[in-house]
Amino acid sequence: MAFRHGKNAALTINAGALAAFLNNIDFATDMDVADTTTFGATWKTGVAGIPGGTLSFSGLYDPTASTGPGAILFPLVTAGTAVTALFYPGGNTSGQSLYTITNGVIVTNYSESSPVGGAVTFSGTCQIIALPVRTVI
Repeated sequence: MAFRHGKNAALTINAGALAAFLNNIDFATDMDVADTTTFGATWKTGVAGIPGGTLSFSGLYDPTASTGPGAILFPLVTAGTAVTALFYPGGNTSGQSLYTITNGVIVTNYSESSPVGGAVTFSGTCQIIALPVRTVI
């Protein structure tokens, strides 16, 4: 098995590279299942519905006007338009997975947190609205 350390993960949203700010990325997909179980059944049954997913991330805030997370993400929340995301769970190097979501994520949340005893952080969530394409780079 070829395990990989998470320290090399990378994420680009709308051509804005976020890896330098991030310390966590969660890519989750799911499938709706319509319950078709009838009376007297001994096991649940169902039919596959529609797949979907989310991309959630968090990291350390940087106020840089043109390249910081706020500069990249805040305008996307207010615009509400679908953009392209590239997610590299094992890093952007040969032999690693790349999920390309072309015009398929909508940034639905961006938040900044300023704790009195810690670093300023940010987090965000994208709704995946198009099929991610997984390739090995």
